[in-house]
Amino acid sequence: MVEADRPGKLFIGGLNTETNEKALEAVFGKYGRIVEVLLMKDRETNKSRGFAFVTFESPADAKDAARDMNGKSLDGKSDIPALCSL
Repeated sequence: MVEADRPGKLFIGGLNTETNEKALEAVFGKYGRIVEVLLMKDRETNKSRGFAFVTFESPADAKDAARDMNGKSLDGKSDIPALCSL
């Protein structure tokens, strides 16, 4: 895991292109209060680029989410191959 100026921020990669912000909030919200969900989208098509950032109020909640969700299934994708704390 990589620590940065926002220790409660997670990078989530390898997402299904159908995954949206609400789905991410529902899955990661069980670990604690979420401050921001930023799903990266293509500027021209507005479709998901397959990665997102989820920022938790508490860095400890982010670490719990990263530990528990790494490699788990989300929206039909067999696993989340990239999940790390920023």
